Amino acid sequence: MKFLKYNLFWPLICIYIIGGIYVLYVSYATPFINIDLKKQEEEWKIESISYKDWANEAGISIGDRIFKIDNIPINNIVSIEYNPSIRGATELTVQKPSGIILNIFVKHKDIPYQFFMHFIFPSIYFMLALCVAIYLHCYKKGIRNINILVFFILTVALAYISSGASSRADNIGIIINSVCLISCPILLLSFFNNYYVSSKNKLLIKNKTFLYVIPLFTIILCIVRIVYPEIGSISSTIVLILFLLLLVINLIILLYWYTKHKVAQLRALFLGLIVPFLPFLLLFVLPEILLKQPFIAADICALFLLLIPFNIIFLQLTERLFDLDYHISRVRYYFTMASFFTCWLVVGIYFMNDLSLTKLVWIALFIFASMFIFFYLKEKVDYRGRKILFTTKGNHIHKLYQTIQKLSTSYHVDQILQKLTEEVSKHLEVQEVTVVTYEFETNHFQFTNDQVSFIEISKIQSIAVGNIIKHENLYIALIHQDAKYKRWLVIDSHKSIRLKAEELLWLELLLIYTNTLLESMKVIEELVNELQQQQRVNTAEPMWLKKLIWMRVEEEKFQFAQELHDTFLQEHLHIARQMSLVNFEKDPIAARVSLVSLQEQFIRSINNLRTYCETLKPTLLTNIGLHAALERLAERTEERATFTLTTSFDRLYLEDEQLTLMIYRIIQELLNNALKHSLASNVELTLQECDNGFVITYNDDGVGFDTNTIQHSESLGIQGIREKTEAFNGHITLESEPNKGLNMQITIYEGSDEFDFSFNNR
Repeated sequence: MKFLKYNLFWPLICIYIIGGIYVLYVSYATPFINIDLKKQEEEWKIESISYKDWANEAGISIGDRIFKIDNIPINNIVSIEYNPSIRGATELTVQKPSGIILNIFVKHKDIPYQFFMHFIFPSIYFMLALCVAIYLHCYKKGIRNINILVFFILTVALAYISSGASSRADNIGIIINSVCLISCPILLLSFFNNYYVSSKNKLLIKNKTFLYVIPLFTIILCIVRIVYPEIGSISSTIVLILFLLLLVINLIILLYWYTKHKVAQLRALFLGLIVPFLPFLLLFVLPEILLKQPFIAADICALFLLLIPFNIIFLQLTERLFDLDYHISRVRYYFTMASFFTCWLVVGIYFMNDLSLTKLVWIALFIFASMFIFFYLKEKVDYRGRKILFTTKGNHIHKLYQTIQKLSTSYHVDQILQKLTEEVSKHLEVQEVTVVTYEFETNHFQFTNDQVSFIEISKIQSIAVGNIIKHENLYIALIHQDAKYKRWLVIDSHKSIRLKAEELLWLELLLIYTNTLLESMKVIEELVNELQQQQRVNTAEPMWLKKLIWMRVEEEKFQFAQELHDTFLQEHLHIARQMSLVNFEKDPIAARVSLVSLQEQFIRSINNLRTYCETLKPTLLTNIGLHAALERLAERTEERATFTLTTSFDRLYLEDEQLTLMIYRIIQELLNNALKHSLASNVELTLQECDNGFVITYNDDGVGFDTNTIQHSESLGIQGIREKTEAFNGHITLESEPNKGLNMQITIYEGSDEFDFSFNNR
């Protein structure tokens, strides 16, 4: 919508406030009673009553004759001929069959249900949507198409809060409700289309101009309805059909692109913006169109629209808009579990008690909310009580920290391997823990224990870091691989024990850390040798270097252990809990379904762990080369990015393997910074070959920063990029200002002997 590009936010807010206050006042001024009438011998008599408890207390019953509504004779009300019902009233004059005439005054306190559904909840929604809209406008301006998203939230809110005025046959309320109801799916479609307009994915509807004519048609239809009230039923049906068609178009487009690309953003959009409309669509709109009788009243179905601003708030508080795999997986899991038990309990309550449909719906909502909250609380309690639930030996993650602390005191590969075998033997209570080393130059295997020499080489060659296989009575895992050696850890259990899931997880995380430690140790030893050759004075390692190494290793160790603890360990503990529940499942079909779900979760966790390991040590560099690895990295970034990424990578022929890894790390850091911090719309990244070296160029149009403070700051990852460039005697130049993007150029010459590093700000 082009007019949203202009600064119309505050005028729209004013219109929203004025319209919202008006429809809420209409709902407050006249209680909603919803009495259907029928005409018999020129008399209007009551045919059905929605609020039977109130009617019994007021002395109203079916068959009573209505004389006046709000002191107006009923025969003087023109619309009653075309809509034989009383929606809202403050006073009724009723004649009983016995001839007694009653004057009944209607107050909100007499029918608290309609007061809450038509005034209290809409008032809460009115303020909530207003706060969310102002928050997004003031603090989230960098999000693409934020104006459309804000306008969508306000339109949904007006459609909901105006339903009370519309149901009371207020003409302005009918216009506001109809136009906003039609505009919701149109704005949603515009948001979807514009959100992906700069990506390679194009939505099915390219020209949406004709959609904007539909709200104008709805206004004309409502005006015609005011002039000719006899078409009221037809106009309402037309509005519902248009709403149905537009929402179905949104669903089709969203489902089509999700099945094609499996992008997490689309799933978040579906859960956050589409699902709240489905109860209103399936339980009210469709039955009203097809059967002229909805399954559930519109005011109950519309309650689910409250989820939209709450979902927006949730997305913002996590600071991961449209990147919520971790939270979505839990919401989906708990939603499924809560829905199953809710349906089970509601069916039982229905057959054991004679309850109205409205009460049954409220009971279902209460049970669902209670179960959903219970599952979340159980996860938190189980996490704190995991020491009791999952092991009799103590806290495994705490022991992992202790083991890492001991390994970090080693300064040589042999010391690390020795302490590794000692800790594994001590923690798992096994005697025979062996390291098998294969030397590539001599094609020779070395065993610290001859009892494992019979292992088939083919059984262990294909093991990846972090994977543990069981071969007969042996547990085998790869520790580390470099250009000279390949090392495995072999645990001989003598068939006397079987490692539990949490013990295998402890071992898996320990091996991943050991692999990283050995890789770092290799780099450190190479640097130390280089320093010793340059100094040629003292063969001992300088004390400052030992201290520096220790500090950096401790820092990396803490970050690595914390990440493992917060991600993969929690997922694996959750899977372990679910596996323990399957053991007590008596129904084989349910157990099989649970095992299939657990297998899917475990495979996802393994894939995430593999991706994490590739980030720590990108095996793609050795398998497919630098150019292909960078292309793969760019593709993965595009899947997550909200900006347009343009890349160009020359094929480099470098003699130094560490230089290849450094290039990969710098580009990886630049892309991570662009994802997390830049808020850019366009990002350009190039790697160009030059004489005896290469140049990395990065440009974006994001938020930028003040270059005067960057040398003393570690923000945006510039500090890490600067250190990597400095390590290879490189030259880095950057230009940036707040809200004016970032331009960076890194130049490195391979084989440079002089220390020519400089850091320029302009």
